[in-house]
Amino acid sequence: MKKSYTILAIIAIIVVAIYVMLPKERFAETVFPLGDGAKVSAYDDNADGGTSAVQFKSSDSLASFQCALGMDEKKSAWCGLVFDFDPNGEKKYHNWKNVDTLYLDIDIAGTSEVNVKTWTYDPDVTDLSNPSSFRMLLKEIPVKPGRNQIAIPFEQLYIPDFWYDNLGVKRSRNRPHHESVARVEISAGWNQPRGKNFVVNVREITVSGTSNRAYGIFLFIILGLMIVAIGRSHPVKEYDEKK
Repeated sequence: MKKSYTILAIIAIIVVAIYVMLPKERFAETVFPLGDGAKVSAYDDNADGGTSAVQFKSSDSLASFQCALGMDEKKSAWCGLVFDFDPNGEKKYHNWKNVDTLYLDIDIAGTSEVNVKTWTYDPDVTDLSNPSSFRMLLKEIPVKPGRNQIAIPFEQLYIPDFWYDNLGVKRSRNRPHHESVARVEISAGWNQPRGKNFVVNVREITVSGTSNRAYGIFLFIILGLMIVAIGRSHPVKEYDEKK
């Protein structure tokens, strides 16, 4: 019995050593500066009767956005900045299944919070003619005046209740579809005062992560060793049928 445990321990040590030495499958992608086919643009509520005022310009190294939400409290007000991977509707989505962190390098003025969103294509819900039917994943980010360099754990982006309610989607259908990211958005925080100008200058947006394939294989082997060890510690007793 002791010999068996010794062998299992040696195998476990070898497996751990191999896992540590295995090259990790790292993933990294730049959202801004823009890649091929991507587009950055600003939006506001003017087409729906709102009066939010937006100023926007973009170069290869800086996307500058300013907005003051409309003063009419009877109307909803919104504005934001969108980095679109598929502006022509050709389903050229980005696979972010291995992403674990979203990085922002931005300059801020006039606000203490921004909302960061990713929009993903859900084949069961998304209507290509309706941008809001893409699945929204949201994170509220506190910011300070000046330069902000922020790392957001990707798992913290969540699907808000109002997205389900607006589209009539059951909450049980909560798969985020990270394999088909269509765009990234930065918008005003929920408590942004109306009429107050706020500024977001984007220097860089990137994502990165490490594939967990090797980790999964490692856990599978360890689990197998545990099952073998437990089985050996509980031998099956043979009973005499004559008793």
